[in-house]
Amino acid sequence: MTVSFSFHYQTPFSHTFNADLFVKTAFNLKHVYDGSIEFTFVDDDFMVSLHKSYLNDTSKTDIMTFNLNSLINPIGDIYICINEAERNSHQYHTSLDYEIQFLILHGILHLIGYTDETDFEKNYMLDEQNRLLNLIHPLI
Repeated sequence: MTVSFSFHYQTPFSHTFNADLFVKTAFNLKHVYDGSIEFTFVDDDFMVSLHKSYLNDTSKTDIMTFNLNSLINPIGDIYICINEAERNSHQYHTSLDYEIQFLILHGILHLIGYTDETDFEKNYMLDEQNRLLNLIHPLI
């Protein structure tokens, strides 16, 4: 049993953290040991097109997650908008690396069953993302 994952760059950007180690550590902390996930980093135009095609929404968004299998052994695609992550980093006074890590965790949590449709669910999910970031950062 192993989790396989890959990174694709529709839009190039650079990060200074070890993305493989970050994702592997997140999977271990959430006890995810089997599955397959593709992370694709995209620009605004690609994300808006995706958002419109699947949710009939033309607004910008920072992440879209597609669960293609089960919650126990997640198989899915996670699309992260680099432009929106950059805007988030300016708005929240964080680094782009931090925002990318935050969004990676957000996508992983969606694939294992977390939702953010209500205020309670959003807060619960945000708390878990922050908890995981605080656990992962000293390890990588």
